Amino acid sequence: MVFDSACIWLLFCAVICVAPSSWAASSFEQVQQVVFSSPSHHADPVVQSEIDVYQAGQLPHYTVSASGLVVNGVNRLRQAAKRTLRDSDDVYPRLVKLVHANGICLSGRWSIDQPTAYSGYFKQGATGLWIGRASVSLTETKRGEPRGFAMAGKLFPTLDRAQVVPTANFFVADVLSGTERAHYLSTAMTNQPKIGFRWAALPMMFQVGRAFAGIDGDAGYRPVDNIAALGEKAQATIRAPRFLMIKPAASHPLSDAVDFRDELNLVQAQVPAWTFEIWVSDQAKHADEQGWQRIGLIRANRSVVSYGCDRQLHFAHPKVSK
Repeated sequence: MVFDSACIWLLFCAVICVAPSSWAASSFEQVQQVVFSSPSHHADPVVQSEIDVYQAGQLPHYTVSASGLVVNGVNRLRQAAKRTLRDSDDVYPRLVKLVHANGICLSGRWSIDQPTAYSGYFKQGATGLWIGRASVSLTETKRGEPRGFAMAGKLFPTLDRAQVVPTANFFVADVLSGTERAHYLSTAMTNQPKIGFRWAALPMMFQVGRAFAGIDGDAGYRPVDNIAALGEKAQATIRAPRFLMIKPAASHPLSDAVDFRDELNLVQAQVPAWTFEIWVSDQAKHADEQGWQRIGLIRANRSVVSYGCDRQLHFAHPKVSK
């Protein structure tokens, strides 16, 4: 059985919102506060039971299943897909991530240090604050299991931590259905990832296919024009690379941590920061192809597994036009 990537890629950030208010523009300081602070007591016992896990210093383990995507005849994933393509909100009071439920957040700085042919925050010298979420698709989080490594990034076009700005988001992944890679920190991810195949994921893939059919022009690909437009004037010519790859620096020590979130925990790893290389291409779309150009770095100097990271942080999908 072959799955169309246009039916699967938007599973990356599919979430369902269960509270009314949100932030359409934010400062880095505001978003980082939500992600890195501990929430106060919550009146809802279900929410409080989730918060208790984080406050106890444990790693939550959210189960992802096809049965949870359609409830009482309502396709929750399709609802979430429509919203994440429409809304530019950075934070919600509460989100339930339906597919990429287990993650760890990082924060730091995005910088382009090489000459490029592109505009906005792909230009040489462009530097901005950055918050990202590393995650896995579906349920598996431990080494030896088929994990689908992925990353969502939120770029703030400023170095002023208090300045409220519209953000630009990107999405990259390895193999969406999962593969047995030993380390997140040795995995390159692109904005047009491979789908892969495994029998255990068939029910989920079927539901995802139903959810995203006809919503986006090419749901197997996440454009990065929004980053190329960041900081540019309204009438400026926008020049964006077609493909983006985020690749962990080869100099990182690779730990034997079983869970990928422990692997990326800076305190446990006893390192000051993780460095991810920014690569672009107009031809190559997979990490193992030729034609990539390294243009910059993301340096992440904070990490956290938190309620805000898993249940409040939102990444809006840039939409592909038909």
